[in-house]
Amino acid sequence: MKAATRSEQSIFDELAALCASPGYAHAVAYLCWRDNIIRYSGEMKAEDMLHLFSKSRLIRTETSTLIGLMLKGPIDYTLPAPPVLEKYIESTEALLEEIHRTMTASFWQDIDLTKIAEESLNPFTSGAALREPIFYGGESAYSFQYRDFSTAKYANDDPWLIANKGFSIHDAQNVVFAVPRCQDTCRLKV
Repeated sequence: MKAATRSEQSIFDELAALCASPGYAHAVAYLCWRDNIIRYSGEMKAEDMLHLFSKSRLIRTETSTLIGLMLKGPIDYTLPAPPVLEKYIESTEALLEEIHRTMTASFWQDIDLTKIAEESLNPFTSGAALREPIFYGGESAYSFQYRDFSTAKYANDDPWLIANKGFSIHDAQNVVFAVPRCQDTCRLKV
């Protein structure tokens, strides 16, 4: 594993600046489509879903981080030229990989391998050791639970969302209800 050469914060700051780039929403849309849509023809087979288990696929926490960083400022929906969009995607993947390596290095930095067999050794007593497993761990809820509980969870944020982003949490929940309905009724021709 390649050692981290710069701080996680500097990598994160670079990722935040990238997410604020003109037309970055199109990169996020592509990554969501690439990593979450199952493309198939005729009858769906197991191999049609294999990409969902690829190490190169972004996980929900990574995608949510990108969207959150993008939402911190005004969103420019200008469609970037294909080479620019490609650069956004490549840079996003490289920065996320670098953050992962940095978090993983933080996990191991306080572990004395000569004491690994000792019962008293508990690597999960430091926050640095917990960050990577929490961020890259499995889902804590089913997707319908995120959707169904979102209005209660973000009720206090609703005035800010309306004032600063032009939509309510209920509007966002309606979009989350509508997308699968559209997917169920609209077939993508690939």
